[in-house]
Amino acid sequence: MALFDRNDIAVDLGTVNTIVRNDTDNVLFCEATCIAIENKYNSTHTLAIGNNAKKMLGRTPQDINVINPLLNGAISDFETTKIFMQALIERGKTNSLAPRVGISIPQNLTQVERHSLYEATMFAGAKEVLLIEDPFSASVGAGLDISTSRAKMIIDAGGGLVEASIISLGGLVTSAYTKEAGDFIDYAIIEFCRYNKNIGISKDIAERIKHTINVFSDNPNINIGAKNLVNGMPIAYELQLNDFKNLLLNSMEKIKSVILEAINEAPPQIAPDLIDDGAVLTGGLALMQGLRDYLEEELKIAINLSPDPLQDISKGAYLIMENYANYEQGL
Repeated sequence: MALFDRNDIAVDLGTVNTIVRNDTDNVLFCEATCIAIENKYNSTHTLAIGNNAKKMLGRTPQDINVINPLLNGAISDFETTKIFMQALIERGKTNSLAPRVGISIPQNLTQVERHSLYEATMFAGAKEVLLIEDPFSASVGAGLDISTSRAKMIIDAGGGLVEASIISLGGLVTSAYTKEAGDFIDYAIIEFCRYNKNIGISKDIAERIKHTINVFSDNPNINIGAKNLVNGMPIAYELQLNDFKNLLLNSMEKIKSVILEAINEAPPQIAPDLIDDGAVLTGGLALMQGLRDYLEEELKIAINLSPDPLQDISKGAYLIMENYANYEQGL
């Protein structure tokens, strides 16, 4: 009998976005990992979660806090994470019974961080919590058979982390990661604008810049709304996207280094599999223009972009929950 039933939910709890599903085709929640909380009259009240909370960022009065409960995939605020998970569980429940919750987590989380997430989810109303590491969720969600002796390499490029992992016989052979992922690039763009352009920009605009630039071609200028840091006034600013090429190339170089680290630590028997099959690139950062081509050219192996990189982890977590007995030993 499958462990996963209609009242069970799988969660891709990402630093930037969270996805909740109770079926491979049924997404219940796909929004920002963000929550807006009002602290007033010595009580706490949740105003919004997800995209509605993100819209409030930088616009709230003093008694409202907009919080991202995770940092690099780890809990940065226990109480806020508990409230956030309560909201997700309420959205995911299909009946009055407490659901079983499977959460995909970064492979590098410490036991303390795992326990904190487990506790927060149990306190939020889960019947049982299964923690599934991202390399396995991403691989299964991308359609890879990780049970065989043929090695599979998955590069999960997300907002909080970039993880490069090699899996064989249902277990992790090698893995390496960097926190210089999507969020890191966004904040680097913000800092570049601050110190080189004397303007302040929002994280949303930084994300837009990140996904608009192609480091291997000429880029158009774009018009943005910003804050003039010299006099504090709003300003309409024409931004030269070509100025950010080196910043993005440096980030791609770091991602390449992480992949090389994972490959270098693998035994020689893995080499023929990587030569024949290459690696699968998934996660939100996988959609950054030029990244796949850059990695393929630099590493001299095939880099296959997953057909659905934003959904792979949540799909994989669901599939692993559905057949947990087949994956439990490797996890």
